[in-house]
Amino acid sequence: MGGLWERFKRWFFQRYKFTRQSIFWTLFCIVVFALTLYFMNVMANVASYLSPDNTKVPKMSDRLFEAIPSIQLLWLTDLADALLFVPTIILVLTHYRPLYLLCKVLLTWALCNLMRITTVAITSFPDPRDGCMHSVGEFFTTFLLHRCGDCMFSGHTVIFVISALVWTSHGYHRFPKRYRWLAWICMLFVWALTFGSAIIVIANRAHYTVDVLVAFYVAGGNFYIWTYIFDHYIEEKGRLRDLTHPWGDGPDPRPHAQEREQKRQLRMSNDAEKAAMAEPPPASTYQTREIQMQSVDIETEQPSNSHVYYTNSGQPANNQTYNINQQGDDQDRIQAVEQQPYLDQPMQLPGELYTHPERQ
Repeated sequence: MGGLWERFKRWFFQRYKFTRQSIFWTLFCIVVFALTLYFMNVMANVASYLSPDNTKVPKMSDRLFEAIPSIQLLWLTDLADALLFVPTIILVLTHYRPLYLLCKVLLTWALCNLMRITTVAITSFPDPRDGCMHSVGEFFTTFLLHRCGDCMFSGHTVIFVISALVWTSHGYHRFPKRYRWLAWICMLFVWALTFGSAIIVIANRAHYTVDVLVAFYVAGGNFYIWTYIFDHYIEEKGRLRDLTHPWGDGPDPRPHAQEREQKRQLRMSNDAEKAAMAEPPPASTYQTREIQMQSVDIETEQPSNSHVYYTNSGQPANNQTYNINQQGDDQDRIQAVEQQPYLDQPMQLPGELYTHPERQ
């Protein structure tokens, strides 16, 4: 029993790396989500208070209302939320990067709440459902699930779409390669349940069709906005390692993660190479200067052109001299003659060197 408990603790603390960094950012995301959820409820109460009475004001025309018969089963809408949301929470908590994925989901949901705060009360719609409840003015203390005028856009559909995208982006890789067919079946089931739940929302007349469609666009866009931010500004730059890599700083063993890491390393190498080419080359320690001089070849007693390379300190830049004759082909024209070295570390001179250094 003790061995099992020790293994569980090791698994738990490896999966949930509780450091100051991971705890702070997880709590930060929870607080941001809670604040946006609360103020979204406040604005939904305002929208309900301002919405026109749908018994006196005609409802808006809706094409799918004409095609889908009306039902009075609001509990099906909440059941659809539970069928998608509860398995998604289990996936998040059992993920190999649970705190990272939890923060991503909460921030996506919080951004959707923030957008809903700005849209739900700005335009008043007559509620499409008969018998809804109006808010009476206690905006900060009233908590209702199905209110009149709480239309633009559908909060239930936001939950559907976020859950489906989490399963699509992070649930697929949980399956071993030989069971990828099962992963495809799960994703098809999740998306079928998502679209079916959206139809249930419309059939219950809990929202207009436009509310549901806008929720699809907003939730999908916000999810991939945060995916881009996490990938390009946090993971690729090596930030929040305790949150994004709870197993440590070692490489991610998954094939697709290794491929992404190789692309990142190649991109960083190319950027560094471009930056190095753009900068002027640093001054060499053994910067040389070329001195033209006239000398006389001993064997032919003819003057020959020669170049001498010296360092800044006045010493020859190499421990070999090169005699350049005016006759002969290129291979015979350069002959190396050993000379007493003047430097401990001979310098490799660039390119074709036509030198005949001789200390005068």
